[in-house]
Amino acid sequence: MKFKLSPEGERKRRAAVLTQIGIDLHDRGRFDAGAAAFEQALALGPGRVRAIRGKALCLSQLGKAQEALAYAEKAVELAQYPGLSYATLGLVLHRLGRGEEAEKAFQLGLENTPDDFRVYYNFACYWAEVGDEEECRRYLALTLELAPESFVPQPPNDPDMARYSHEKWFADMLAARKRRAVDWQPAEAGIQ
Repeated sequence: MKFKLSPEGERKRRAAVLTQIGIDLHDRGRFDAGAAAFEQALALGPGRVRAIRGKALCLSQLGKAQEALAYAEKAVELAQYPGLSYATLGLVLHRLGRGEEAEKAFQLGLENTPDDFRVYYNFACYWAEVGDEEECRRYLALTLELAPESFVPQPPNDPDMARYSHEKWFADMLAARKRRAVDWQPAEAGIQ
């Protein structure tokens, strides 16, 4: 028996696929193409928070932080669990030169979603962009404590950590995490 989605179900499926394509393109540094994929996803479902956040991040990487700000603010407004949306807002505010507001947005993200490794990782990326190695290391360590084993923050897949990925401390941190994973296997599957 062949399963067929309703027209609404098919529209949602297509929007989800386009959102994932946008994420993959962003992670490869193809921000123009990622922004286009997110825009197509939003045309199918304008309330898709992941697509809104993705569009904001792509635009900010393209030097269009002012345009990205509207998307980041919309993501915070619509998100059921706004931690990651606040982190996106923080990155956009940083790229607009609004550092104090950016740090406040990140703090709100951590307060709203304290167990989401992606919020910590985005804060680590912020500190990497600012050039504060100590804070970057601190938030990256927190990220790796919370993140699933499959999460590896490393270029070329992740341009945000390019500044520090060649540093010995960065390699040591990832190696220590791998050793812990071999020595101890959690009872639960990874968090996503």
